[in-house]
Amino acid sequence: MMERNPIKLSDLTKQIEVVLKTSFGSTSYWILAEISGHKFYPNKDRHYFEFIEKAEEINEPIAKVTGVAWSGGAQQIKIFENSTGQQFTNGLQVLVQVRVEFKSAYGFKLILVDIDPSFTLGNLERKRRETLIKLVSENPAVIQLVNEEYITKNKSLIFSKALQRIALIGSPNSEGYSDFYHTIRANSFNYKFTIDVYQSSVQGADVEKELVAKLIAIYHSAIKYDCVVIIRGGGAKTDFVVFDNYLLALAIARFPIPIITGIGHHKDVSIVDLMAHTSTKTPTKAAEFIVALNRQFEDDLIEMQKGIIIKVQQLVNSYRQLLGNTNLSLLNKSKKIVVEKKEWISRFNQVIVNGSVNCINSHSKELQTVKHSIRNNSLSIIYTFNGSLSGVNHSIINSSRTMLFTRRSNLNNLSGQLLIKPRIIAAKKLSDLKNVIENISIYSKKYLVNKKGYLGHYDSVIKLLSPDNILKRGFAIIYKEGKVMINSKNINNGDDLTIELYNSEITTIVKSKKEIDGREIKL
Repeated sequence: MMERNPIKLSDLTKQIEVVLKTSFGSTSYWILAEISGHKFYPNKDRHYFEFIEKAEEINEPIAKVTGVAWSGGAQQIKIFENSTGQQFTNGLQVLVQVRVEFKSAYGFKLILVDIDPSFTLGNLERKRRETLIKLVSENPAVIQLVNEEYITKNKSLIFSKALQRIALIGSPNSEGYSDFYHTIRANSFNYKFTIDVYQSSVQGADVEKELVAKLIAIYHSAIKYDCVVIIRGGGAKTDFVVFDNYLLALAIARFPIPIITGIGHHKDVSIVDLMAHTSTKTPTKAAEFIVALNRQFEDDLIEMQKGIIIKVQQLVNSYRQLLGNTNLSLLNKSKKIVVEKKEWISRFNQVIVNGSVNCINSHSKELQTVKHSIRNNSLSIIYTFNGSLSGVNHSIINSSRTMLFTRRSNLNNLSGQLLIKPRIIAAKKLSDLKNVIENISIYSKKYLVNKKGYLGHYDSVIKLLSPDNILKRGFAIIYKEGKVMINSKNINNGDDLTIELYNSEITTIVKSKKEIDGREIKL
């Protein structure tokens, strides 16, 4: 049987410690790794985690080492987070400087000494570019790149004239949700909205799958939404990466309802922003965009109303003039007809009287002739014939009087109608005109109130976009010889420049100028 010579564990670990210290000493190494199992203890200012490396083919770890960041390393992590906007957390690819350490009581560790922020940002940017290329190449019917702008099926949709029914995707417990709700509910124009909330996380593992599921739920609801709004109330830049996800971006690009994004990042534009119909910087801006769109619709209605009022005024004036002319014409024609009828009656009366006299005279001549021809006839026949002649005379006179009375009565009736009917028509038109004037007065007051609110809204927007407010945000204006420089084309080495900040001006001399390629993303 083989003889065993056991040693203490501490003796073995001390030997390992000596070997590792001899081999590595205080030498540090830059390594590429992914962070896993991260824990941070603010009170002690320490980070505990694991460095892992995965095989690209199977996405399984092929190397794993315990890592720790003491106070110095923790300070470097804080600098990294401030400069990149990224949280040092699980799943993050990093380029870090480490030192090998082995303690008998604690085992093998890699001590984080420094971390390179440019690598992490570059890695994220590389993945972003690859995702954009894949979206365009694999989905030409849905996404096209035209003149450095992404044209999607969702962007080609047309908004309703007024957005009233909204599907909202977000977390009700977030500040972004509260900002959106407060802004859209308390709008100064008192617009009312129906908002259906599709609750979803906007950060964490597999959140892109949850967001896609909410879009599918909205589609299958069969509710005719005017738009879909996706909001996120700020946070670490790492949390922003989910909105560069391929499947989520594709779902938004092909969605059949216009999508508005307000995912809370002032500096960055996500792939989701590029695919959506309309992108805004924050949930508040998304709500303001919807209110402004509805305000534009109301302005169009007011302009249409103004056009109608002007047209009505023109028609009223035109018909008022026409009514006056018609009334005057009716009065003149009525007077003319009355005069003509009176003249006609007078002539007719004279004709009848003359005819009666002529008839009497004619019968008198006949009577004399008969008297001479039948002088020898009996007196009774003469008396009979004279009686007959007298009856004819009375009959003609009575008929003439009846005819004149009837004509005069008809003329009086016609004259009365001609005088009364224009007055009735004129009274009715004046009543209609009074109603139109009252409506114009009411609509004018309402129009002035609406314009006052409209001016207040744009006054706020103008103040927000004033140069002072822009400078307060950390921007600067560069002058050369009193002119504002918008690019470096006209700036040369040795030029005197003036840099205007919010509360000061800096005069400087250009020592060098360097053109940087690939600094901006041309999308």
